[in-house]
Amino acid sequence: MESLVVTGGAGFIGSNFVHWVIQHTDVRVIVLDAMTYAANPRSLTGLPGDRCTVVPGSITDASLVDDLVGKADAVVNFAAESHNDNSLRNPEPFLTTNIMGTYTVLEAVRRHHVRFHQVSTDEVFGTLGPDDPPFTEATAYAPNSPYSASKAASDHLVRAWNRTYGLPVLLTNCSNNYG
Repeated sequence: MESLVVTGGAGFIGSNFVHWVIQHTDVRVIVLDAMTYAANPRSLTGLPGDRCTVVPGSITDASLVDDLVGKADAVVNFAAESHNDNSLRNPEPFLTTNIMGTYTVLEAVRRHHVRFHQVSTDEVFGTLGPDDPPFTEATAYAPNSPYSASKAASDHLVRAWNRTYGLPVLLTNCSNNYG
């Protein structure tokens, strides 16, 4: 049975993704979540224990990440410090989790030769004015906050690991998600 590591899987978007995977596939899911203010462990209740394992921990913990990625066929990275206003008050956790955490996961993915999907944000493209055309995949990055800058940096790492090491990656820049 294929196995998937979902980082940030107890967050709002991540937990909805985990439920979808369990309901629509036969994939086994390992959720890695630091269980910070953004997590809701109750959002994962009722999932079958033989197909979904929840592991409390940070994506910055290289040993833990390496162990879990070594058991997987792919990783979907939802883990992030994501509350933009919090980044204005204290950017350090955003740099640690969003940049160094992504680096840690990328290195484990590279060691174990598994697929990687980075879930990012449209915030990396900046701000649209009322007459601006919508963002596209060709829009230049123009982050305007510590949060969006940290997500842009992590996206650039993903691209670099793809180009430099041939890592099979997907990168999505989601906008105003609702699970």
